[in-house]
Amino acid sequence: MTWALISVLLAAGAGQDPPPRDKLRLGIDYRWWGRDLQFRGTARAQDTSVGTSPTGATLDVQWFPASYFVDDRGADVGITMRIDMAPQFIVTSDGRAGGVGSSVSEGASKFIGSVMQLRTGMMFRVPTRYAEPAVHAGFHAFEATMSASASDGTVRPAIPNVSMQGPRLGLSLRLLEFWRITFDIAAGATWLMGLGEISTARFFPGAKGSAFDAKIGLAFRTWRWLDVRLGVDVSVHALDLGNGATATDAFYGLSLGIVFKGIP
Repeated sequence: MTWALISVLLAAGAGQDPPPRDKLRLGIDYRWWGRDLQFRGTARAQDTSVGTSPTGATLDVQWFPASYFVDDRGADVGITMRIDMAPQFIVTSDGRAGGVGSSVSEGASKFIGSVMQLRTGMMFRVPTRYAEPAVHAGFHAFEATMSASASDGTVRPAIPNVSMQGPRLGLSLRLLEFWRITFDIAAGATWLMGLGEISTARFFPGAKGSAFDAKIGLAFRTWRWLDVRLGVDVSVHALDLGNGATATDAFYGLSLGIVFKGIP
């Protein structure tokens, strides 16, 4: 009986007319970061861990340019771009082999680091009364760097800077607004065609890998054209370094921001 009552209330609150298709979604988020880089099966950087990164920002755009001129399936073809940035933060080292982490100890060396992720491409949505599934195809790039030396002159440990990129295919689903709330979920996979410094002769020549990502979010409508969104996401880069050695580079985030949906 309780679930039946809730279903009736949700259906009544949703209204009878389909919601208008968004022409633009522009999200700007404040982001809390975490990162974990692990090497296994190699003495060069055994079980190395890079700890939590500080706050950053996210810009997330979905634009459907044809929707300004037509009202057919052409209006459901979109251009996407998402940029996650932590442009500068401090990574500390306790001086031990592979001893890089987020905790600060007396006499620890301090390195300047940065992280950036970019996803861009095309999407095609299939809006229905209550949901909006979509297919995404495009490009994924991830960069994480640490300065060559610390503020006290200590040389960077044997941790490569990375610049990983490749084609990405993804799926997403938006459950359209009930009582001003929209739920979204998405996942994607990337074939990494470039690994930057990690695949050079200095580290692991011939390394290869793939990446997986997922995100969920809840958005609350304040005005017809503006939502407040809370989101959680994770990306994992899985690498085969050769000779039985592997690595995973995972980063995750909690974000809070606004989504400007344009005026229909």
